[in-house]
Amino acid sequence: MDRNLTPEEFLAKILEPAKQTDHICWKCKHLKPVLKDSAYPPADLIGYCKKIHWPFYWCVSEYDVVKKCYAYEARG
Repeated sequence: MDRNLTPEEFLAKILEPAKQTDHICWKCKHLKPVLKDSAYPPADLIGYCKKIHWPFYWCVSEYDVVKKCYAYEARG
């Protein structure tokens, strides 16, 4: 295991998302992706936005058309 990883990089390595997509939110550092083998979320959800709280997390569907978001911040 590489000891020079940041906490975010470490989690990205061990927590496998359920799907990959080209949705704009996928590249945002605030997206909490749905994990593989997760039993709860509906099939079209790719994750949750941790910055937009309504009422808890904003659900991000694979089919949402998002061209621009005030909360967007690129990962990295």
